[in-house]
Amino acid sequence: MRRFIFLFPVIVLVLAGSTSLFAGSDSGLLALIPSSATTVGGMDVARARNSPLGQYLLANSQTENLNFETLIQETGFDPRRDLEQVVFEASGTGAKGQKSFAILARGTFDEGLIKVAAKKNGAGVQVYEGVEMIVTAPSDHGNVIAFPESGLAVMADLKTMRQIIANRATPTVLDASLQSGIDAVSAGHDAWFVSTTGGGFIADRLRGETGHSDEIPQQSKVLDSIAQSSGGIRFGEVIEASFEAVTRSPQDATSLADVIRFATSMVQMQRQNDPRAAILASSLDSMKLQVTGNSVHFAVSMPEGSVEQLADLRPAAGKRARPNMR
Repeated sequence: MRRFIFLFPVIVLVLAGSTSLFAGSDSGLLALIPSSATTVGGMDVARARNSPLGQYLLANSQTENLNFETLIQETGFDPRRDLEQVVFEASGTGAKGQKSFAILARGTFDEGLIKVAAKKNGAGVQVYEGVEMIVTAPSDHGNVIAFPESGLAVMADLKTMRQIIANRATPTVLDASLQSGIDAVSAGHDAWFVSTTGGGFIADRLRGETGHSDEIPQQSKVLDSIAQSSGGIRFGEVIEASFEAVTRSPQDATSLADVIRFATSMVQMQRQNDPRAAILASSLDSMKLQVTGNSVHFAVSMPEGSVEQLADLRPAAGKRARPNMR
């Protein structure tokens, strides 16, 4: 139960950014993704990097990671500096139980160094419609990297990569519902996502995080009723996050709103005992939660300084004792 209390607001923030860790959508990148896409997200990396939170994260990044430093040295690519725009897409389960994905990025890439480093680590090269693809496995589902045009890098499974390369000549027309969602959410956010895959995957992730489905409150099963979802984050002195879900029925929407209220109330109850809960509770006190028909809209804002405090607390919670070398 305790893990669920803190997972729920984190899930909302991640889904509204994913992660995240996107201003209006890059229409050129969207035109390349397969028409079968069911989840699409984007990020204006340059804007995020230049925001107060971005500057804080860069200043406190873990630069001592040897693998990361080796990557930079071998490829000349530093994501903290060289990325400008990112779009990702995923589609539903295929006939053989596989899911396709793609990450498309605009930025500065030294294609020659990246190809040399990839070959050094055992990758092969295939050519499709005049574009060299760095292939990590001889399978339609192995990861592939390509540079279809200058300043554009793509990582995808092999089948999806071929579709993206072909789409240079014939731009994609996305599902109308998905495109409508992208138009609505991307314009006002620096980071955003839209998904028509439903909410079952959120519940599955919760079950995976806890390890046992009976550890998740019975109410969380209403997440399965989500038919479409979207969200976004706007960076600044105050960070604003929103999440919207379309459910199967008005009754499901009411139930989903109840789950959100339940989760936020549990966080608020812990505000005296946990510094993370205290920070989250202050923002959840002023959250906006609205149910309209079969739709649920959730919005929360947090001072940028409070997000920094959360970032400072998270490593401390997972800090491992270092062996005494003396």
